[in-house]
Amino acid sequence: MSEKIYALLLRLYPRQFRNTYGNESLQLFRDRSRTERGIFPTLRLWIDLLADFAVSIPLEHRRARLALIGSPVPSQPDGVPSFRVLESDSLRPEAQLAGALLSILAFCSVLLLIGHPARSLPIGTWSFPSANADPASLSAASSATGDSDADAIASTPSTDRKTASATVDPESPNPAERRRAGFASSPRGDGPPQASAAEPKPLDATHAVIDAFATHNIVMIGEIHGNKQLHDWLRQLVSTPAFDDRVDDIVVEFGNSLYQRSVDRYISGEDVPLEQVQKAWRNVIGAIGPPSPVYQQLYQAVREANLRRRGKHQLRIVLGDPYGDWEKIKNAEDLGPYLGHRDQCYAQVVKEEVLARHHRALLIMGSGHLLRRNGPGVVERTLRDAGAQPYLIVFGTNPAGSDLDKRFSSWPRPSVVSLSGTWLGDLPADPVATGGMAPATALKLADAADALLFIGPRDTLTQLRMPRSELEGTAYGREITRRLTIQIGQPFNFLNDETEVPQFPKPQPQPQQPQPQAAAAGPPPLPPIPKSINDPLPPRPPSQ
Repeated sequence: MSEKIYALLLRLYPRQFRNTYGNESLQLFRDRSRTERGIFPTLRLWIDLLADFAVSIPLEHRRARLALIGSPVPSQPDGVPSFRVLESDSLRPEAQLAGALLSILAFCSVLLLIGHPARSLPIGTWSFPSANADPASLSAASSATGDSDADAIASTPSTDRKTASATVDPESPNPAERRRAGFASSPRGDGPPQASAAEPKPLDATHAVIDAFATHNIVMIGEIHGNKQLHDWLRQLVSTPAFDDRVDDIVVEFGNSLYQRSVDRYISGEDVPLEQVQKAWRNVIGAIGPPSPVYQQLYQAVREANLRRRGKHQLRIVLGDPYGDWEKIKNAEDLGPYLGHRDQCYAQVVKEEVLARHHRALLIMGSGHLLRRNGPGVVERTLRDAGAQPYLIVFGTNPAGSDLDKRFSSWPRPSVVSLSGTWLGDLPADPVATGGMAPATALKLADAADALLFIGPRDTLTQLRMPRSELEGTAYGREITRRLTIQIGQPFNFLNDETEVPQFPKPQPQPQQPQPQAAAAGPPPLPPIPKSINDPLPPRPPSQ
């Protein structure tokens, strides 16, 4: 709102001044607004601005008039009139809208006049049927007048498409002939002909994310929990000066919003005891088991980046997990409302802490919360309704044992790959987002996200786990056991001898004959959702 008011006040200046200095003035206002926060700094900022307006606006109008009066008039021969343009105004919005509507109407009229008398339209070496054609083929013929060859072929009846394909060699080196006949090279270079799709263009992940903020105020990254390679890159990203200049907040799933005040002090560089600030990532409501060390490392990386930028724009970590207090949660009924509103809480935090302040933010949350399965999820839908423009990037890698290995492994690491219009976007979303751990469904990657974050091939990825020494026989280890008993009904062994393990298990060869198998080891299945999950959240306590 403050920026909009300032932009309106800028319109009081002459047009020439606005054209020359308008963008720089707005950027200067944004920079001062980010650094001068709070009641008194904001009041001082507006006093300075209003005083400047009072002095400079009359002065600039006087200068504009003097420049206009004092400009020399070119000499002309006697009797020849002289014309000067004193000020050039752009067309009014009403005139532009009327012109656009007339242009569209004229274009549609030309298309109708061209297409109406035609009964047969040749394309390449073949044509659509005209006589005795059914309505579907006539509709396809009329639509082909404005579409590409590939679209026209796709709308042709199957019998005619076969006839057309038979006249062209599928192995023809002429791409135009292959497109006209309905053939396209497979992305792998072998197999049956497939629909034409562009080759993905992997971009450096850091540059791609920073560039995304030029057109979007929210960039969402769907992560895979505990991944070492992904968080190595995230720490590099938050340490990049261009990122720190452009982004205000990082909203994390692994951070209990009850402890926002402690994290703010820690991230700003204050001396906060680790035992106090680590409650933010150790007391998360939604996590099952002890958190991976990668989350503490991300908090530390942001703190170090801010310390290096003393006096400059500072990053803030915003905690998106529900504000449940584990000291007061005694059973599943106490926990249920928090678990049932995790996505809603996260979205509300973004609205209050990011959008309401006109900030730009990087959102980090598990891919399962952000994938667009039946359209945008709760988080994205809520932010769009609030006026945000999110850009969704999800983690992905080659599924186990798939034919995609060679195509993925040649990409730089890490990279961000746009999904729209590529063979990558046509892949099933779930196997790529889970390294082959989830079966394929009808959901395609291009429908599930805007871009893919490729960190490395599946079998090179690892997960970091909390060391056994911090859990075995400690008060925190006993507390984790208590929480797991509340969440899943019974405890299980979460102690690990190795701190770095493969992110995905290696695929096991399938037996040739069915054999009885023992039950897989691991945590027991989750119990039914508590009834209180539909209850409203308790009142929000003060941040600690």
